[in-house]
Amino acid sequence: MTRRRSRSRRRGAAKIAGANAAGLLAILVAAELVFGNWIFGPEFGFLNIRHGERHRLDVSEFIPGGGIITYTRDEYGLRGDYGGDPKNIDILVIGGSTTNERFIDDADIWTARLQENFERAGAPVKIANGGIDGQSSRGHIKAFELWFPGIPGLKPKFVLAYTGINDTAVGGAADPKFDDMKSPELLRRLRHYVMNHSVLYNQFRQIRGIFKARDAKLMHGGNSFKGGVWTPVNDFTDLAKLKTEQAGRLGGYRRRLETLAGAIRDFGAEPIFVTQPVGEFKIAQGRLLKLMQPSDLAKDSRVSDGLLKTMNLFNGVTLAACAKLKARCTDLARRIQFKDGDFYDALHTTPAGSKRIADFLFAALEAPVRAAIKPGK
Repeated sequence: MTRRRSRSRRRGAAKIAGANAAGLLAILVAAELVFGNWIFGPEFGFLNIRHGERHRLDVSEFIPGGGIITYTRDEYGLRGDYGGDPKNIDILVIGGSTTNERFIDDADIWTARLQENFERAGAPVKIANGGIDGQSSRGHIKAFELWFPGIPGLKPKFVLAYTGINDTAVGGAADPKFDDMKSPELLRRLRHYVMNHSVLYNQFRQIRGIFKARDAKLMHGGNSFKGGVWTPVNDFTDLAKLKTEQAGRLGGYRRRLETLAGAIRDFGAEPIFVTQPVGEFKIAQGRLLKLMQPSDLAKDSRVSDGLLKTMNLFNGVTLAACAKLKARCTDLARRIQFKDGDFYDALHTTPAGSKRIADFLFAALEAPVRAAIKPGK
């Protein structure tokens, strides 16, 4: 009798546990269906677009006074305060890490500062940041095939492309890996599919990100401005030889810009191309200087201008393509005047540098943007 009662109690407990588990599973399924993207929300399929993220990161190690910053990408994978509805977006900005600004606070990225400048001037302009680390013009083209059409109501009047730096690597051994926007690996694509739909998995990623960010030693391109020494360039690259060496990549970049401009116009927007600067060079007292680490100088005393001349070639292609395509172009790389403290590595700006970019672009773009975007739109 005692054994029968014991078995009966175990069966009863098992039934209760089973019922509780089934109830919990039903709640989880309901939560996924209601709050996830399986039925509602943007459909990103197998794309590796990071979205629905909010992180707190300590960047004080390599950005003086940086402290704790907030990095947010919304449900559509965009940064920026445009009111949450993509139909509000007037200017969509595309680019790589210099646009995404992974280690700059939401309020201090140059796209946010640019919107702030327009608002301060009384212009109702909303700007969204679609920058992706490592992405070149090849990836920007794919974004208009695979990403942006899936964002409901997205019809910007302008698409600003801050591009060129990552294109210097396209076609080489360091070919950007973020351009395809879909992993060639089946298991990774399936993982992205779950990430793009599951609210529970994304909550797990948020919690995991908090702990990872808390313990991480955050470095982007390396803190080259900490301890760096401005050193005269003494190894001047042969420009004619460099043009020959880069001819294939420059030609490919020109063709991609033409394709990208067409994709932007087909999307119903006007393209704006902006050339990109290199922060580790400056001219002082008539001499070209490069920021160098003492440890590097101890190994090799040569100080080359190769990166600067390479970037100038790609920026030249951007300007020439703009002229051919009759597109709007802003030569930020040559016309802006940066100051010490505007960069934390060779390419990426501090909040001060990002504000300088925003101020420069506002002065260059205020008139055409105002003319296209009417009050009370």
